[in-house]
Amino acid sequence: MAGQEGVPKGHNLSSSQGVQHAGEDEELVRKAVRGDADAFGALVERHQGAVAGFLMGMLRDPDAAEDLAQEAFVKAFKAIGAFEGRSSFKTWVTQIALNEARSRLRRQKLRRWLSLESPGEDDGRRLEETLRDELSDGRERSALERRLELDGAMQCLAPREREVASLRLEGYSLGETAQALGVSVGTVKSTLFSATRKMREKLS
Repeated sequence: MAGQEGVPKGHNLSSSQGVQHAGEDEELVRKAVRGDADAFGALVERHQGAVAGFLMGMLRDPDAAEDLAQEAFVKAFKAIGAFEGRSSFKTWVTQIALNEARSRLRRQKLRRWLSLESPGEDDGRRLEETLRDELSDGRERSALERRLELDGAMQCLAPREREVASLRLEGYSLGETAQALGVSVGTVKSTLFSATRKMREKLS
């Protein structure tokens, strides 16, 4: 069955982690397909944080990441009847979010080109400004400073490297990362190796 635009069909996914959690997700999905909005709400609560975190790594804009995460779950809710269960719900909704993020990045590049703006002139400052406000109370300073350094290091990555790194940093397994991006686990490993090397050089 074909999905809606920007909504991928499920794929086979084998993972040794979160078996019980995945089983609970499957039951919630079955209820959501039957129209149980509360069940879908439970799926959102389980996975919105990871999806938003992944989008944050791609977009480096907290507000945009939250907005796109919400859009992804809205699109998933509308298309839940087309979900065939050949992947985990988490992987499926992450693929939707990835498609949304790629579309937004393409639109941003087009707008910059049409308006003759300097590409990325505001990129990298938004997260820093947001975290600077959070630093005002003096708590969690070291963790926030590390996030700033990490965000800066990720800017040196190619788009696919950033996607892989963002997913892995959010706790996605190699299999889940490969599934979300539509590539092999071997490709994920080689891309992650390249991304890690670049980030280590940037942070050293």
